Amino acid sequence: MKGQTEQHDEAVAFTHDWYCDFLDRVRAEGYEFTTFDGSVEAGEVLLRHDVDLSLDAAIKMARLEANRGVQATYCIMLSSPLYNPIESRWREALHTIDALGHDIGLHFSTHEYWRGRSKPEGTTVARRVGIERSILDAIAPSLSDAVSFHIPPDWVLDQSFDGFRSTYAPDVFGDISYVADSGCRWRSEPPAVSEFPDRVQILTHPGLWGETDYAFDRRVKQRVVEANSHANRKAKEEFLDAE
Repeated sequence: MKGQTEQHDEAVAFTHDWYCDFLDRVRAEGYEFTTFDGSVEAGEVLLRHDVDLSLDAAIKMARLEANRGVQATYCIMLSSPLYNPIESRWREALHTIDALGHDIGLHFSTHEYWRGRSKPEGTTVARRVGIERSILDAIAPSLSDAVSFHIPPDWVLDQSFDGFRSTYAPDVFGDISYVADSGCRWRSEPPAVSEFPDRVQILTHPGLWGETDYAFDRRVKQRVVEANSHANRKAKEEFLDAE
C-alpha cells in the first residue's frame, strides 16, 4: 500500500525472476492474496491468470507462486488454438495447478460466438458460458465460479451476469484498481506496487513470461512453435507410428 516500500521504476522484464520479485514486493506491501469466491477486502489482491497461450507456462507460474504461499485463479480457455485442455497431458496440468492450491476458472471467448460489438440478447451469454463451464467442470478437479473474457468487448466491462462470477464485474473491476500485463504493456506502464490502493486485481498471461525476456510478438511465436511441435509429436505417435 502507498508509502510502505520504495517504488521500483526499472523496466519490466517478462521473466520469471522479475515476476517473482514483483510478487515479493506485493507481499512486502502487506497485501494478502484472495480469490473470486467472495468480496475483496482492504489489503487484498485478486491474482488472475488468463491462460490463452500455454498451459506449460501456467504450470511453471503456479509452482513459483505456490513456493511463495501465493494463491491465484487460473482461467482456462477451451477454444485456445494452442492447447486442447481435454487432452490427457493438459488434464493432468489442471490437476497439478489445483494441487498447488490455486483456483481454476474459465477463460471464455465471446469472439467464437458473436462477431459484432453489440451484446447478445437475453440469457444467450450465460447459456454459452454455462456450456463451456460444464465441459471444464468435467475435466478439472474443481471449478471456481470465476469467468474471464478473452479480449473483452466493451459490453462485458463493469457488468455482472447470472450464473457465474465475471472477473469484470463492477466490484472486482471498476470499483477497485485493475492492473494487467496484456500485450506486454507493462514495458511502457510498469506496475508501481507502492502506489497500489487498498484493493487490486492483477491480471497476467503466463504465456507471456519465461526464463528469457522476449518481446510480445516473439513470445507469441515461441508459443506457436511449441504448440506445433507438440501437435507434430502427437500426430506422429497416433497416426504414423501406429501403422
